[in-house]
Amino acid sequence: MAAEDKWEGKVSAKVPGVSADKVWAVLDKYANVSNYLPSIDTSTIESGESGKLGCVRLCSGPPIPGGQDRSFTYEKLVAYDPAERTLSYEVVENNIGFKDFVATHKVLSEEDGSTIEWSFVTPPMPPPHWTAEKVMGYIGYSVNHMAQKIAEELKA
Repeated sequence: MAAEDKWEGKVSAKVPGVSADKVWAVLDKYANVSNYLPSIDTSTIESGESGKLGCVRLCSGPPIPGGQDRSFTYEKLVAYDPAERTLSYEVVENNIGFKDFVATHKVLSEEDGSTIEWSFVTPPMPPPHWTAEKVMGYIGYSVNHMAQKIAEELKA
């Protein structure tokens, strides 16, 4: 997962019984990430148009452990391909310790539903808040929560 000069990884979570097109229809709404990620209370488009390259969303949530201020990230859409059901964003400003962090969401079709893949690449971040294992754990927890929330919403 982690090399000396960069950390990278990929995690996935199944969304049983829900087609990839239906899952993508949820993830495609770039501003609505707060609807399915537990660490984000609010998310809004701050510049540009949702689904258009270069648009920036602001995500905010509770303070990171040991902090007083609400956490925030500004995330710029850097790749977007609805035909392939994939999007990538770069964290361009934040107060949680990410620097040059790029993540990709991809929705894959499966025989019994779909799978959400979430990959990332970032230079190593200084302790104490993040290690390569903590980033991987956060992404893993998040993609599983995302899959569960989307499944609940679409099966309701």
